[in-house]
Amino acid sequence: MTDRNPRQEGAAKRGKYAKGLARRQQIIDEVLTVYDRLGFEGTSLRAVAEAIGVTHPVLKHHFGTREQLFLEVLQEYDRRFLDSPDADDGTFVDLVRRSAEHSMRVPGLMALLNGMVAHALEAGNDRSRAHFSERYADLRGKIQSLLEAGRAAGTVRSDIPLDEAASLVLAAADGLSTQWLLDGSADLKNGLLLLERLLAPPAGRAPAS
Repeated sequence: MTDRNPRQEGAAKRGKYAKGLARRQQIIDEVLTVYDRLGFEGTSLRAVAEAIGVTHPVLKHHFGTREQLFLEVLQEYDRRFLDSPDADDGTFVDLVRRSAEHSMRVPGLMALLNGMVAHALEAGNDRSRAHFSERYADLRGKIQSLLEAGRAAGTVRSDIPLDEAASLVLAAADGLSTQWLLDGSADLKNGLLLLERLLAPPAGRAPAS
C-alpha cells in the first residue's frame, strides 16, 4: 500500500473546499433571478436547483432549508452593501438612500426582503425572527450614530430622543420602499429629504453646544 502524501491530501481538500464555496456563491447569486420570476411561494429549493443546474440534494447540503437559503442571500447582499467604499459616508439620509438604491438595483432583492420580514412575523419562524430583530437593531444603531453626528454638526435638532428618531427613519425607509415596490409611485429620495428637513433644527434656533 502506498502512503498518501499529506501535501497532496491538503491540496485536494483545499481544492474541494474552494469548489464548494464557488458553488455556494453561484447559488446565492442566482436565487434572486428565480425569486423575481416565481415569487415567494414558487421559489422552492427544488425550483432553485432546477433553474441553476444543480441537484436538489446538493442545494440541501449547502443550505438545509429554503428559509436558511433566503436568509443567507439577504446576509450576502447586506455584506456587499456594507463593504462598499462609501458605506460609512454621509448623513443618515445618505445611508438609507444608498441602502434602498442598492436593493432596487437588484431585481427581486427588495421583494425577498419584504417577504422574509412577513415570514418572520409568523409563529414558529424563530430563525427569521431572530435574524430581523438583530438586523433592525443594528440598522437603528447605525442611523442613531449618524443622527448624533448630525446633531453635533448642528443639522439635527436637539430636542428629540435620537433612538426614537432612528426608529422613525427606518420605518419611513421601509414604508417608502414597500410603496415603491408595489407600484413605483412613491418617491423614496424626496420622502427621505423631507424627513431630514423635519429633523433639522427650527429656523433661527442656534444648535446646542
